[in-house]
Amino acid sequence: MMISSSYKTNSQKFWTKNLKNKSTEERIFVLILILCSFFSLTCASSGFGTQGLLYEDQRIGMMETGLSGSKEGIACAKSYLGLLALGDASVETSQKNGNMREITSIELESYNFLGIYAKLCTITKGN
Repeated sequence: MMISSSYKTNSQKFWTKNLKNKSTEERIFVLILILCSFFSLTCASSGFGTQGLLYEDQRIGMMETGLSGSKEGIACAKSYLGLLALGDASVETSQKNGNMREITSIELESYNFLGIYAKLCTITKGN
């Protein structure tokens, strides 16, 4: 079976041919659409709990022994546009920051604004 040459497309010729006769405004619009679709796929997210597309601010209990703790430690990690992620939100770092020997509870606090900025914090309580 032979495939007609009309079905074959050269993607470079396709894009240059279709954008060659477009105005500057149309080219900018196409570029903005491409960038928006890229950023919508790579949005910053905390990755835990319910996910709010526009806004997220929640606290999730992960572990609790039932004992009260007198000290609290926090460790956070941040993400910008889903492209850059920085920080150490580990339980060990949170325990060290609170100067604790014994952990009585662990909570996760997440924040996300429009996928531009996201923050995930581990909060440990103990003695």
